[in-house]
Amino acid sequence: MKVIDLTHAISAEMPVYFPWHPRTDLEQTATYQENRCEVRRLSIGSHSGTHIDAPSHVFDGKPTLDQYDPALWYVDAQVLDFTGRAPKQEITRDEVRKKFRTKGIGVVIKTGWDVRFGQKDYYATYPPISNEAAEYLVEMEIPVLAADTPFTLDVHYIILKHGIPLITNLNNTARLTEGLIKLISAPLLIKGGDGAPARVLAIVD
Repeated sequence: MKVIDLTHAISAEMPVYFPWHPRTDLEQTATYQENRCEVRRLSIGSHSGTHIDAPSHVFDGKPTLDQYDPALWYVDAQVLDFTGRAPKQEITRDEVRKKFRTKGIGVVIKTGWDVRFGQKDYYATYPPISNEAAEYLVEMEIPVLAADTPFTLDVHYIILKHGIPLITNLNNTARLTEGLIKLISAPLLIKGGDGAPARVLAIVD
């Protein structure tokens, strides 16, 4: 068994999607010399770095992350490899359908774009999953959808409308090969959370 960390480390350098997304700040408030311990204050947006989106992120009155059964954060998932794509090249329904035929398990989209995380063009150039591919995954009754990229706003609406959380901005996907894994994706337990940073791990046989 091998455990692969799919999480980007939290740092002040993490990029944000929109200007109104809060930036991450880590401020030291205690030191070994003055306080005999180290403490930092962390200020972070609910949709920063490797994080999970709840339906309440885009739908008023829909479920928040803390309302989900924690069993959802440990699921069987299939890795679909779409590396080598051109910038902004959509992942189509047919491409997903050819690789994924098993109802009721999670999906991890691997594009290799995680190596660009933190670069200026990361959010502008990633290869998105198409609306039609997202609709197909809903038909396949997936419990969660994860990717090493962001998701378009349209895909947010399509997926989250059906109560399926989005796991965004995975890291280290070069260490994953196509096939089945166990996916652990535990968000911070924020009361009424529209989203939350998460530690995401893959367990591979």
